[in-house]
Amino acid sequence: MNAMEWEHLRRPDLTGRTVVMTGASDGLGREAALQFALWGADLVLAVRDRTKGEVVAGRIRRETGRAQAARLVHLDLADLDSVRHGAEEILTTVGEHGIDLLISGAGVVSRRREETADGFELMTGVNALAPMLLTELLLPVVRERVVVVTSDAHTFGAIDLSDPHFRRGGWSLRAAYGRSKLVTMLWGLDLADRLRDQDEDEDGRARDLQLVHPGWVLTNLQNATGSARLDRLVTALCRPIAMPATQGASSVLFAATQPLPQGSYIGPDGPRGLRGRPTFRRRSPAASDADLAREVVGWVREETGLGAS
Repeated sequence: MNAMEWEHLRRPDLTGRTVVMTGASDGLGREAALQFALWGADLVLAVRDRTKGEVVAGRIRRETGRAQAARLVHLDLADLDSVRHGAEEILTTVGEHGIDLLISGAGVVSRRREETADGFELMTGVNALAPMLLTELLLPVVRERVVVVTSDAHTFGAIDLSDPHFRRGGWSLRAAYGRSKLVTMLWGLDLADRLRDQDEDEDGRARDLQLVHPGWVLTNLQNATGSARLDRLVTALCRPIAMPATQGASSVLFAATQPLPQGSYIGPDGPRGLRGRPTFRRRSPAASDADLAREVVGWVREETGLGAS
């Protein structure tokens, strides 16, 4: 893999950088993790399925020739206790060096309403609440950048804090997935504002946050029908149109390695953001609402036990 067709940009050098990632066991996260390692980074992969994680870590070690190129930490985003324990293990694993890049790439799609171990609607819990908790727990040792994978699906999301988990009804895959991504966009907006106000470190560097819409990527997320036969049909229909995972990883890699304004929203440049090369994208008016962001983040902090900021 080259520098993702960025002919006009210098090949990133991540030698000596520590990258912590969720979502690296499959799809575009796996391809992004491999590229980070090929660019010299040392990876800490937070995985729910250790067997799948070992396959990815083994591939990274083989292709880089570095035995320490990838280490694993168990972490299940559907269980906040697991997130807390995983964060502690990550902090121990990275040690005094800390984290240079924190990549939040894991996500889930559910064909029916399900709940996490903590009683949250599954997609909101896994796609938004748990990543925010993990980010906040690790933020004190992040040295450079946080990258959060979200989606243009946020544009059809709506916030209802009187029934945020659809316990009174109204659940649909579209409504719940859209809400999970809008919550993600809003806490990203809030965190970017917080980081913008921070002081630079002794090396003159300031931490930042970047948001990513990966586009339409051929991953296992579209396999949510509940039927293996129908999943195969959906995959076959998507294959000629959707980007392969190697290309879908491009926006994540771009957002992680290029100089960008604080809080940018990066995604493909093609029609409707479905495919193409990384560029700046527009977010919805709701996702740009700082007052709504503060309200939603206050709710998330309460739900996750973080307390007032």
